[in-house]
Amino acid sequence: MRVLAVLSVILGLASIMPALAASDEQVTLSASVVEKFLTAHPDLEALAGDLAKKYGDRSEAEGDDPVMALPAYQDVPEAKERTAALLVKYGFIDLDDWQRVANSVYVAYQFLDPANVPPDVESEKAKARKDIEADKSLTPEKRTQALEQLDEQYAAVANYVPLPGNIDTVRPFADRIKAMIGQN
Repeated sequence: MRVLAVLSVILGLASIMPALAASDEQVTLSASVVEKFLTAHPDLEALAGDLAKKYGDRSEAEGDDPVMALPAYQDVPEAKERTAALLVKYGFIDLDDWQRVANSVYVAYQFLDPANVPPDVESEKAKARKDIEADKSLTPEKRTQALEQLDEQYAAVANYVPLPGNIDTVRPFADRIKAMIGQN
């Protein structure tokens, strides 16, 4: 089914990127937002390293970007305060704000390669819906189940498709993002 093909491509791309933020929300990026995200990374990485030494490594897997482990330290008051102070220094409202930006940057970055064109999720979903509705072999109950699954699958896929304009915004920063990802 077309849905599974689209899902497998997108989820495969997502698996090669750093762990995405706990929230899959995205924001519309501007050059200044991407710049502050990249500029903050070395200090956030140093903070994450310090917190790992003091409170133990809370990364999900060995080799993960230590910055992505910062949410795991937010139950420690000192870590929460230090994280918040550093994020505010770089113009982020809070850790959730930073995570939405990080997610948006990483999702857009994965589609910079012209071979990885983001799918037209709505068009693909409409085609798959039409195929399900036209399938005479499905009982009404099975058809309803299939349509519900389709909605769930495409809701998940949408999290891995960049917002309009984000790919072009991230493009000038590609080398810096690659270097940042490569050092982890």
